[in-house]
Amino acid sequence: MRLLTLLRHAKSDWSDETLADFERPLKDRGRRDAPLMGHYFAQLDLLPELIVSSSARRARQTADLFAEAAGLRGIVRWEDALYMATGQEILAVVAGLPDDVGHAMVVGHNPGLEEATTLLIGASSAGETLGVRLPTCAAAHLVLLVDSWSEVRPGCGQLQWLVTPKLLPKAGK
Repeated sequence: MRLLTLLRHAKSDWSDETLADFERPLKDRGRRDAPLMGHYFAQLDLLPELIVSSSARRARQTADLFAEAAGLRGIVRWEDALYMATGQEILAVVAGLPDDVGHAMVVGHNPGLEEATTLLIGASSAGETLGVRLPTCAAAHLVLLVDSWSEVRPGCGQLQWLVTPKLLPKAGK
């Protein structure tokens, strides 16, 4: 069994139209939400052993703020292949994770993260996401019924829960 958390990057700032999409930073709300999620995971004592993040600026910032707030040091790895990755491409990255990691987090982008979640829980049909929605800074936490990351495939996961920053105050943070 493996644990996988898929975290969509926090809210990005679109105010500078001269910036390339890859270079867009987080908005103030995003800089608040990412640490909030990190604190939440720390309170649950559900900390990933490895964070693999898209190398896009907004994803890097989300991963760094999450890790800092959760008290995690030196576990973030940047992965160019996660920038605008499809669900299948995200599964390929996950399948390549080292087996000494029991709980990994992927920080990335939609629609790929929604597609990956849908694929993992076996709820895909003709490329549709069938209702799985990950707004900015949402986390989908899954149990994968595999012994090795290399065994990751569509339908091997069970969605345990999905949380957004807006839900955290209602959950008592």
